[in-house]
Amino acid sequence: MKSTKTGNVKLDVRVDGRVEIEGLVQDSDFFTNHASNKYKPKVQELAPPGNFNVSFNLPGRVDPRLVSPTFRNTGILEVVVMKHTLPHTQPVNPGTPVSTHL
Repeated sequence: MKSTKTGNVKLDVRVDGRVEIEGLVQDSDFFTNHASNKYKPKVQELAPPGNFNVSFNLPGRVDPRLVSPTFRNTGILEVVVMKHTLPHTQPVNPGTPVSTHL
């Protein structure tokens, strides 16, 4: 499992594909500060201030060492998770015993 903490967000990724995100939503003036006469943000619903947690399972095994989280200044958390791959092996002649260590 790999745990990463950035500011008010904690990210846990396990090899079995389980992802857990915990954090704190604070009041933000982002929309007020970035609104202009030309562009007006359309917001349907913002999360209320307070603690949150989200967890889900990815559809397969992953490599927690290769997790790449990016927390953008727009408030978006982007996480790239690489699939778990077996070590590359040479082709084997039929009948030759094969052993794999994970």
